[in-house]
Amino acid sequence: MQRRTFLQSVALSSLPLLSGSLANSCKAEEKEQRFGDLLIRPQSTDQLDILFTPSRPRTVRLLQLADTHFHPGDGTNKATEELLRGLVDRVKPDFIIHTGDFVNNDSSKPVEWTGMDILNGLQVPWTLCFGNHDYPVKQAEGSLPLDEIRQRMERGFQGYHDAATGRHYCYRYDIMDKDNPQPRASLFFFQVGYAPGDRRISDPQLAWFRAQLERDAQRQVKSPITVFVHIPLKEYHDLFESGQAEGDKAEKVCFDSDTGQSFQDFSASGRVVGVFCGHDHVNNYHGKWEGIELAYGRVSGWGGYGPPAWKRGGRLIELDLQSPEPRPQHTEVF
Repeated sequence: MQRRTFLQSVALSSLPLLSGSLANSCKAEEKEQRFGDLLIRPQSTDQLDILFTPSRPRTVRLLQLADTHFHPGDGTNKATEELLRGLVDRVKPDFIIHTGDFVNNDSSKPVEWTGMDILNGLQVPWTLCFGNHDYPVKQAEGSLPLDEIRQRMERGFQGYHDAATGRHYCYRYDIMDKDNPQPRASLFFFQVGYAPGDRRISDPQLAWFRAQLERDAQRQVKSPITVFVHIPLKEYHDLFESGQAEGDKAEKVCFDSDTGQSFQDFSASGRVVGVFCGHDHVNNYHGKWEGIELAYGRVSGWGGYGPPAWKRGGRLIELDLQSPEPRPQHTEVF
């Protein structure tokens, strides 16, 4: 389903192309599980530790997927499945991060969950931060509430934080190596809402983020943080307008309800080094804004808007835990 009417006046064809389930219970008492070189240790519903134990030094390889928009009826699911299987075979990720709009769960049309079988079948641990299309807005046949989506995930974990304001799907992974008990890098995940005014990282989630920083200060945790969220921050617009971005902008930056508060909090932390998003299918640029890398993931599915000439793919993100301050190094993959 298209989020907005695609602008036919944009001459996209001429643009250059850049090259065992943890989720079913999400209980803190679950035992650690190994997936290849990753040993995953649940600590609480909103925190997991990952011990990275390769036989020889190498980077942690994260594959970002975005906007698969799985839906029935027109063959796009099969095309998306072939793409994703090819990506996994070629780049061999340790972990897959889906930054939202997994499925058109908000449609009035029937919803089916072939996409869940596809992601679970890739045999790589994965997680999902919800996008605006992932909510069961119209309660159509086959639509699912967010928590049931979480429970259907396998070989991965999508966390949550329960507060007085309800359940919020914000959570973190801390990545460590065998030589250091303290995290070397941290990944933070946030959901966005679906309604006008709510399509942003919510205030309760930002309060959770600040509380995590306070707790880290007490534990003397100083690991660089990479953030994943579906909708871009308004600073993505500022970055491109400044002329400092690399890549293509083929549609308006749809930061929706973002006010700038998220970036202010991330910048004030002194620890956030990167933000990766999706949402805008035909924007793929990246660059540093006030010291923080802002990057679009490549649209990964054939079920959403965008012309055939705009290649679907992913973004490979690598973290070197041997670096004094591991920062995300990334490239588009097809």
